[in-house]
Amino acid sequence: MLRASFRFQTSTGYYNCVALLTSGDCLDQVDGGSMVGQLLDTLSASSVAVYGVAVLDNELYVARDRSNVIHVFDASAPLTSPSSCRRRLAVTSRDLPQQVRPLDVAACAETRSLYVSDAANGRVHRVDAATGRLVASWRVDSRAWGVSVTAGGTVLVCCRGAALLCEYTSSGQLVRQVRLPDDVAQPVHAVEVRSLYVVSHYDVEAEATGARVCLVDVSGAVRRDHGRLSQPHHLAVVVDHASSPGSSPMIAVADCGNDRVKLLDAATLSELGVVDGVRRPHRLCVRDGRLYVGQWDGRVLVFQLSPGLSPAAAVYQ
Repeated sequence: MLRASFRFQTSTGYYNCVALLTSGDCLDQVDGGSMVGQLLDTLSASSVAVYGVAVLDNELYVARDRSNVIHVFDASAPLTSPSSCRRRLAVTSRDLPQQVRPLDVAACAETRSLYVSDAANGRVHRVDAATGRLVASWRVDSRAWGVSVTAGGTVLVCCRGAALLCEYTSSGQLVRQVRLPDDVAQPVHAVEVRSLYVVSHYDVEAEATGARVCLVDVSGAVRRDHGRLSQPHHLAVVVDHASSPGSSPMIAVADCGNDRVKLLDAATLSELGVVDGVRRPHRLCVRDGRLYVGQWDGRVLVFQLSPGLSPAAAVYQ
């Protein structure tokens, strides 16, 4: 078991981070055997990259590459207590030509659903979070990548092939398309913040220079950007409880190639802090003051963010 505690500073004060590891055995597809994940277990960590982390109704949902099974953990458990995988959801349908391959997962409290970006079938699936049943499914760009849920309950999808952000209703009806400029034509993930979009971009195939996070309006114009990143993957909105209600929230960025999570001001994209101690962070989720970091090595790190503490630092095992 590994438990790491450290501090980082932002413009609004110090944050305390307690990191715990979750991992588990993972199968490539559904079968008749057991599938058990163990929170805080680092000895039997899966080597399959985490491709989805979401929290809904005090449950943590973890999807991994090339598996249509989502593992469900107790997200309300104390960070110092182990928790076994509660159940598993098999995302499947006889109408699909190929087995579901999640590229990303997002949760919606309004519909009690998970939205799964399916690379194998070029679709987004709305999945009942309790049963795993497909409620709706619709075709998207064949190179669709990240998915998130907006404050209004719509589903935001990054369509890399068409250089678009596509916003859909919960049933898959297209609400809006935002065409991105040529230098942001490879969107990996996007989140909505106050009617604007924060978009992470880099060329996945070429891993070329130009990796950045941009603030984009509904016309597709880039208002601000933030560079000095290597393979920026996922984004998550962090509610800063130490700031005033009218201030801008923070954006957590999985800076995968630099082994860190950067915290940016959502309005200016200026750097507020850095969370180190991660290894190739790939997927992020923030709920109730906890930052969940899914890694390439198959583990999920859970950071407890608590503002206003002293700047002392410690790492122990």
